[in-house]
Amino acid sequence: MPEDLTSVPTEKLPGQHPKVTIIMLVWNSYDVTRDCLLSLRKVDYPAFETILVDNGSIDSSGEKLALEFPEIKVMRNEQNLGFTGGNNVGMRYALKTGTDYLLLLNNDTIVSPNFLAEMVRVAESDSSIGMVAPKIYYFEPSDKIWYAGGAYVRWKTFPVHFGVRQHDDGSYNETKEVSFATGCALLVRAETARKVGLLDETFFLSYEDVDWSARAIEGGYKAMYVPSAVIWHRDSYDTKRNTGLAKRDFYNMRNAVLCARKHLPIYQLPLFVSSMVVFIGYFTLRAIMQADFRRAVALYEGVWNGCRTTFLEKSTV
Repeated sequence: MPEDLTSVPTEKLPGQHPKVTIIMLVWNSYDVTRDCLLSLRKVDYPAFETILVDNGSIDSSGEKLALEFPEIKVMRNEQNLGFTGGNNVGMRYALKTGTDYLLLLNNDTIVSPNFLAEMVRVAESDSSIGMVAPKIYYFEPSDKIWYAGGAYVRWKTFPVHFGVRQHDDGSYNETKEVSFATGCALLVRAETARKVGLLDETFFLSYEDVDWSARAIEGGYKAMYVPSAVIWHRDSYDTKRNTGLAKRDFYNMRNAVLCARKHLPIYQLPLFVSSMVVFIGYFTLRAIMQADFRRAVALYEGVWNGCRTTFLEKSTV
């Protein structure tokens, strides 16, 4: 079991900015990660550091980025530990060395200069706020919303992104509490991570943010959406490029079942099953019409695996 780090808080002087540690994964994706790191150089928040976790790349991405960006710390995993395991490596290091906030940031994003200051501003306004997520646009077109807050309705197969695929007309410009904060860009109070634990490594890829949001809220913390903090996202760039759509579908279905096993009230089980049947039926038909039989099979393999998988030990700090 990882060592207990509950005794390693940071000490902040009056008027000092809280320290934020950005955790970013790279897996054979030098170009987009470079773009993200270049955008971080323009960030106006004065108290942050960046940890880049090379998640078993075989194209020397981590080595090249370490030379080009000497201001970041690069950690290397010998194998791909997934989104959950890779981020947990970086978060454990950050909590051990001392930080006030952790920020999980996808490497296929571009950030606005004030995004971090706005997220910290809201987090600092209320000690019960444990998680903060920004407004996220698609990379192209850059005014179309990818995430403007979200909801985890436990009987539905997937969480809801508010505003998704809509052109921004100002309808989602209110800071508000949400029940799902996306892991694409997620600011987490260090105290929250210590109390509820890190990402559940059983999930490996996808749905881990749904589970983490649910655990934080169950632990007494609020999750907030902050529209004044803005980033842009190349949706699922690494997954589509390096993993493939069939494997993504497998993990989506597997992890929807895993999350239901952890958080679904038993009386909502019939609703969840109905939701999943509709979803699988639609995507099976679409895959068959596209002659993509691997994706059709992956849906059913994911559900079966999700029913049988044993949860790993809680990922503590």
